[in-house]
Amino acid sequence: MKRKGFTLVEMVLVLTVVFILAAIGAWKVAGLKDEATQVAQDDALATVQRMQQLADMEGLQEVATDTLGRILELQSSLASKGHYYFQFNPTNLAAKVAYDAATQQWRTP
Repeated sequence: MKRKGFTLVEMVLVLTVVFILAAIGAWKVAGLKDEATQVAQDDALATVQRMQQLADMEGLQEVATDTLGRILELQSSLASKGHYYFQFNPTNLAAKVAYDAATQQWRTP
């Protein structure tokens, strides 16, 4: 007599292996969000620092002391000099960096 299907023991073993692999995968993915957030902040900080260096080389002056206003001034003043490659959403960038008017330095919040 030929059987069709799987026994209960075979099903339990397969499900156990699947759950173990899923737990390992979830553990590895859990740390990726924090790492991606840190990489995005580092990239945003490097971007605004490059913008500031370019504006300083061009002799452009910014007067805004808040982060978003400073980014918008940098974008518009650099665009007026023909540097259009820094055109991106300033609100997203301002959420990842902060401008310290006292030290006149960019930093991560």
